[in-house]
Amino acid sequence: MRSINEIWETYRSSWSNNDSENRETNLREVVTDDFEYRDPNVELKGYEQLSEYMGQFQNEFKLASFTITDFNIHHDRVMANWDMLNEQKDVVGNGVDFAQFENGKLKHITGFFKEN
Repeated sequence: MRSINEIWETYRSSWSNNDSENRETNLREVVTDDFEYRDPNVELKGYEQLSEYMGQFQNEFKLASFTITDFNIHHDRVMANWDMLNEQKDVVGNGVDFAQFENGKLKHITGFFKEN
């Protein structure tokens, strides 16, 4: 079984994965069947919708990536503070995600960031 850190790293790196089939395969391994995601722009369900949203993000923010600046775990919950980096690795945004795990997979993620 993967650790919470490994699961989170798979999720985080999926935001930069341009291969949609590989991204969906990775997400399928780390999210529950009834997974839900929310941020200021969207509410969606399932790894397929999440993968599609990540693809849209990549089209809008070419070569952007995320780095975790603080990561806290207790029980089945995670709080991850993050920075969004542009192609030159300059910080262009930041936010925080709150997540719940169930049976070793991500069940819910709620992201908070300032909208432009």
